[in-house]
Amino acid sequence: MLLPILATAFAFFHGLNGQAMDANGITLYEKLEEMERQMLNPFTLVSVVSPCSVNFNDDPNRGQQTSAEWVRIVFHDMITKNIAGPGLGGLDASIGFESDRPENIGIFVNVTLGQFAQFSSPFLSMADLIGVGLSDSLATCIQPDAPRIPLRVGRTDATGPGPAGVPGPLDSFEFAKAAFANAGFSQGEMIQAIACGHSLGGVHHTNFPDIVDGSQATFGSDQRASFDSTPAAFDNTQVQEYLTQTGLKGGPLVTGPVASRSDFRIFNSDGNATITAMSSPQSFRDTCFTIFTKMINTVPAGTVLSDPIVPRPWLLRESHLDLTSAGAVTFSGVIIGHGSTPLPSNASYFYGTVGGGNTGPKVSQGDITQYPIFLGTIIGFGQITDYKFSDVLNSPNINTINIQGSYQAPINQNIFLLPSQSFTIPILGPAPGLATIGHKYVVRAAVLSTFAPSPLTLTARLWYATSQPNTVVPKILNLNQTMTLKGTLGSYKVFQTVITVNSAGGSNFLQVKLGNTAQLASAKLDPVSWPTCTNTDLLTC
Repeated sequence: MLLPILATAFAFFHGLNGQAMDANGITLYEKLEEMERQMLNPFTLVSVVSPCSVNFNDDPNRGQQTSAEWVRIVFHDMITKNIAGPGLGGLDASIGFESDRPENIGIFVNVTLGQFAQFSSPFLSMADLIGVGLSDSLATCIQPDAPRIPLRVGRTDATGPGPAGVPGPLDSFEFAKAAFANAGFSQGEMIQAIACGHSLGGVHHTNFPDIVDGSQATFGSDQRASFDSTPAAFDNTQVQEYLTQTGLKGGPLVTGPVASRSDFRIFNSDGNATITAMSSPQSFRDTCFTIFTKMINTVPAGTVLSDPIVPRPWLLRESHLDLTSAGAVTFSGVIIGHGSTPLPSNASYFYGTVGGGNTGPKVSQGDITQYPIFLGTIIGFGQITDYKFSDVLNSPNINTINIQGSYQAPINQNIFLLPSQSFTIPILGPAPGLATIGHKYVVRAAVLSTFAPSPLTLTARLWYATSQPNTVVPKILNLNQTMTLKGTLGSYKVFQTVITVNSAGGSNFLQVKLGNTAQLASAKLDPVSWPTCTNTDLLTC
């Protein structure tokens, strides 16, 4: 894991709600809500690309620029749509299998996807994370207001490589135009996409020695020749310098050897009409947000994307039910608030009950955490504040939490995982490194004794990320294990099992579900914060 990550554990409590699920059993709503949490968490992807000039997890003297690589990978992944057939391809993370192709020269594919992989989960595909990466890179490179590209979720990752066909600097204008047209982009949109994509970063001598040939000013040991005079700011500088022939005059793909002047051929293809129309700061930003939005939503046919996501002003960052040693039900977690105006010192909420009543007003307890700025960069959602809360639920009729009059989440007291009675045990590899190569989980869950008749079939499912050949993109798998009755606690039957998985990357998530074909109820939870146990017999933990 590249940085200490703020725990993004969360639980969903729901019965048979009729929502369509993907192959991992995850609904589109669950993905949407996890994306909201991702966007409001300054320790997720946005931390890797802050500030805009950073070369994360690499030699800072090389000249690589993370934000530019995150923009570049969107183009290289989506542009081959329809080459293999109508509707096939698009933004689907197939580029992970294509890093050794000459058209994807450089380290950007594996470095970028490796950065994204630490945040992989059953709720956000790698293709979705590529979209997040574009949004985060622009947010850190546009200051001070840090606007956001509208994001959707629901993309599915490819299981193998797509066709070749990414236009490069040495390809003709006709080839580039045909590639964009095949993917659904007009000539004008091609011009916009190239101009927007080349606002950041530059061309590296190590990748293109015939283009960066020593005649240009360069930066870093990789000898990067920048596209414009502000390579770490997403702005209209390249467009202006190209049109006025000042500064870097449009960069190495305009002024370099004639055969490699792909930007010049594309910009000039309509007499500079399109590039001129986007030359002001506002028109440049508006044009780029429109074309980038189209690019990240260029997906394989049949993909169902969510509506554009605007994080709600109040949300649960994480929440979980549990039992005390006396059998009382507790509900704890973290409330997120964000906005441009000052937030309250405490978050207010109430618990709704069956029949439409409630248990009265409450306020958050304990410390609050504020994130207005991260690493000197505004991340785009005003002041973000976390509020902790923890309550004993004194009524079995409580079925919702209602926060600040604007957000409601269901609470299912019939079945839930027990974080205080569950444990994680890392599996270490051989010395001398002793790296974590997997985990064992002691999973315990509670089922209300009166909820379902005996015998009960309770199943624990673990989603985990595992490596797959020919790509750094992890694959999300799941395994199921039947739980056995451990005993009773208060009004609940407690079930348990031990699950072992050889996986150390990404996020693991657990679910317990009651029932066989017909799922009566379930709960999901991230075990990242579970305590550890060293007992020889894990079931005695």
